[in-house]
Amino acid sequence: MELRHLHVVLTVAEAGSISRAASSLKIAQAGLTAQLRRIERGFGGPLFLRRSDGVELTELGRHVVLRSRDLVERFDDLLVTAHKMAAGSGSPGIRLGGVAGSLTPLLVGVVRGLLPNQPQTTHIERSCDAVLELVRAGKLDLALVVEFPQSPLRIPEEVDCRSVVAEPMLVGIAAGHRLSARSEIRLSELADEDWAVPEENYGGGRLNLHLACEAAGFTPRCVHFGVDPASAAELVRSAHTVACFFPTGQELPGVVLKPIVGSPLHRRVTLVWQRGCAAAEYVEDIHAALLRAYHEQVRCQARKLTATGFTAAAS
Repeated sequence: MELRHLHVVLTVAEAGSISRAASSLKIAQAGLTAQLRRIERGFGGPLFLRRSDGVELTELGRHVVLRSRDLVERFDDLLVTAHKMAAGSGSPGIRLGGVAGSLTPLLVGVVRGLLPNQPQTTHIERSCDAVLELVRAGKLDLALVVEFPQSPLRIPEEVDCRSVVAEPMLVGIAAGHRLSARSEIRLSELADEDWAVPEENYGGGRLNLHLACEAAGFTPRCVHFGVDPASAAELVRSAHTVACFFPTGQELPGVVLKPIVGSPLHRRVTLVWQRGCAAAEYVEDIHAALLRAYHEQVRCQARKLTATGFTAAAS
């Protein structure tokens, strides 16, 4: 006895006639009659009384139909839930990534807006090389990496990329700093300042700062190492320290952001994905939405800084 035999019994019972059931099942009436006899033998007795106008359930038939409905409904429910679980475990959704301090939160918001029904996860790594390796290995679908002019990234062959924006570095100084009233600052004017710098493996930012400062005629006096933007802002507020920030960073009360003359420091933000991955079909829309979201965030940040009397280079 198999599940398909229960479907036959239920169809005959619901139709009330072997001929109507045969039509519903799309089989010949004689074939259904022969199949029904085999099913009844399997249950040990007749399930239906044959009459000239159709069939009527026997007591055994009523018992079998009642229990069969329960079994079939449970089995159908099993199929539905099993498929849902398989789909959930087999497809992790969109896996996003980036490095700390990058525009990854912006990417997360853009993907959520474009694909609201897709589950997504985010992985923040310490270096862009680690992010690129995860994308190459198929462990991330989309990610943002950053690179500086003197420290170009090596994009793996399996990874496609598309530039998002070249983002200028701004110098952060305390609100009462001697240069706080200036609209922009020459890098050489910061030769006597203490600097707070990020960790070495963050995209080459520290190396590029050194190179830019040396081109301006001095070696930066780096005294605070491995700091994140929040820690750098605290040091700028509380000590004779300067640090570099980006126009899309968090709000920094007490810190004035100034553009550097000639913009000698900038980073390039790049969207990367594994060639041929399922998320590749969304790249065009995500890239366009990311650009819009970036420029809107820069404008919003500039308005906030202007409203508080600070200066930002948002362009």
